Amino acid sequence: MMPSDRPGALSRSLFAVPFRWFGVLWSHRGLLKQFVNRDIRGRFAGSIAGLLWTVLMPLSQIITYFFLFSIVIKIRLPEAETGTGSFLLFFLAGLFPWLAFSEALSRATGIIQENANLVTKVIFPTELLPASATVSAFFFNGVGFLIFLVYLVSQGFFGWTWLLIPFFVCLLFLFSIGTAYFLSALCVFLRDTQQLLGIFLTIWFYFTPILYPISMVPESMQSLMKINPMLIYVDLFRLTLFKHELDMINIVICIFFSLLSFFLGTLFFDRLKYFFSDVL
Repeated sequence: MMPSDRPGALSRSLFAVPFRWFGVLWSHRGLLKQFVNRDIRGRFAGSIAGLLWTVLMPLSQIITYFFLFSIVIKIRLPEAETGTGSFLLFFLAGLFPWLAFSEALSRATGIIQENANLVTKVIFPTELLPASATVSAFFFNGVGFLIFLVYLVSQGFFGWTWLLIPFFVCLLFLFSIGTAYFLSALCVFLRDTQQLLGIFLTIWFYFTPILYPISMVPESMQSLMKINPMLIYVDLFRLTLFKHELDMINIVICIFFSLLSFFLGTLFFDRLKYFFSDVL
């Protein structure tokens, strides 16, 4: 970008930024698709199985967890609370949304530096880079989630609330991409962001009730843990999948977090992207 562009960019209406963002992604959707395809094919380039690994890898994960939690460690949960007595199903219902979110952040955080030649040498819509990383992460983990859904159907869990799963995935995607935009812009100026993120995501994972129901947490700490936005998203998927219930309060909170994340993330990225070439 030319320096003369910066004053005009900085004077844009704050609330116009997210709407303009959708326009940029849509107008460059062909290029976005190319970046996503490059990432997907690049992961398995040269392997014999190729894209078949997108199915084999999550399938092997599910089989491994099945062996561990259903045969070796037979853990049962209170069905009235969780909607399923199976720890395996409870765990996977929380794991796949978390994996999509955490992988999106991990892959997007350093993506501006990885493509510095595009950012600094040509007029390029930098908005596409974190978006492509997020789409790729959701694609890979979405395959595993679909396999999991097929298994749930075979076990008789299907219900009408499942029709809202695509909507909930979109909410999680908005929350993830907003956070990804924020971190990818921050990492350009604070290179330690990637290392700090790895530590933070590990802590965040264990503080999100994925491996355990929140009822196992001391009551004195439950209120603190409930401010964790990922807890709300995970609970939303579990209620929908197992209990076939809709918690309207949680849905409204998820919508709020998703829109807030997308607004703040795109705004932060928009304000800093004009200075990327100065530090790369």
